[in-house]
Amino acid sequence: MKRYFSFGAALALLLAGCGPAQESSSDITSTSDTPAGNRDSLHHVQNRVAAEVGVAKIEKDIIGRVVKIRELTGSGPETEWTFDADEFKHVDILESRVTESGLTLVIFMATRNNPGPGEDSVQVSGKLQLQYERKSDQWMLITVESLTFAYSVGQST
Repeated sequence: MKRYFSFGAALALLLAGCGPAQESSSDITSTSDTPAGNRDSLHHVQNRVAAEVGVAKIEKDIIGRVVKIRELTGSGPETEWTFDADEFKHVDILESRVTESGLTLVIFMATRNNPGPGEDSVQVSGKLQLQYERKSDQWMLITVESLTFAYSVGQST
């Protein structure tokens, strides 16, 4: 009976030591150049960053930024779009990459102006690339670049 008990205890201790290794806090600072063995730590970094730089932060940070846009059909002139605080915005984060220097996000965004009576209604949507840098423990939006951001014009009713 004692032999079975000691065998069971030894087996339990052996199995307890076979679980995944605990990650140290230094693993959480990994970058996109992480070796294959540390890919899980990269996901932890991206998840933490995604929580810090989410849709609400992007919608706030982009206010006042200017980006070059083209007409959706390609027939109109290239122009600039300035993001206003009171315009409708919808943001989806498509991709995020943590790098040594910061964070690169590719988002899909849809927005529109708030036309007055008789003014043209302008809708803008497409992909944007956002560059964030960490400054004083906060992510700061550095650049906004159009990837496929395009506008269409219609008559407001």
